[in-house]
Amino acid sequence: MSSDLNIYKLAPLIRVSTEKQEKQVFSKLNRILFISILLLIAGCTTYQPYRYSFSLVEPYTKNLKYEDGDISFQFTPAAEHIRISMHNKSENTVHFISNRVEYIDPWGESHNILFGWVFASAMKDFVKNDLYLNSIRIDPKSTSEGNIWINIWPGLGGDIGEGWITVKDTDIEYLDHGMLPEYAYQGNGTELKDTTFSIILPIEFSGYVKNYEFTFMITDVETTDRK
Repeated sequence: MSSDLNIYKLAPLIRVSTEKQEKQVFSKLNRILFISILLLIAGCTTYQPYRYSFSLVEPYTKNLKYEDGDISFQFTPAAEHIRISMHNKSENTVHFISNRVEYIDPWGESHNILFGWVFASAMKDFVKNDLYLNSIRIDPKSTSEGNIWINIWPGLGGDIGEGWITVKDTDIEYLDHGMLPEYAYQGNGTELKDTTFSIILPIEFSGYVKNYEFTFMITDVETTDRK
């Protein structure tokens, strides 16, 4: 009987204690949510992506497309990569020698490249293939497309060898591998207006290699603030 009375006496205290704990948890959740919203707003307002406009100045064309009697190129430059479409107009097979492609950035520095559709996959293929890019076969009247990125191997941490293969794709994609600053913390993109960068694309025909060199100008740089 006494034990039952003790339980009844303690019940209000237990209820009050539980309500107090719930309020504390609710208050902490509110603070976490508030801080998260502030960080999100700060991140969005501080680092807006640059929007670049480009023109092909050498050889000069109006639509970022160039062609001769053998092959045509269509370019779609962006901060992260250059998308390229190569169409073999000839009657013979040609090869895009991706291992010898050269990208010269607006500061005059030369870079090797990766080629493909997904940066992480292209990096892992490069490592698995003993740090070599295989040439791309383009059959007659056929087209080969893909993205060109800066090859950041061995990376900021040095040569991690097989580690590249075991690293998650999402972690590799997170690494800074842009051709131009995409956000302000990566560099001042607005200062690049009216500067140029170049890319050299070696194409192997029957018995000889021709280096196609293209120079692009950054004609405008904008940032868009979210209201």
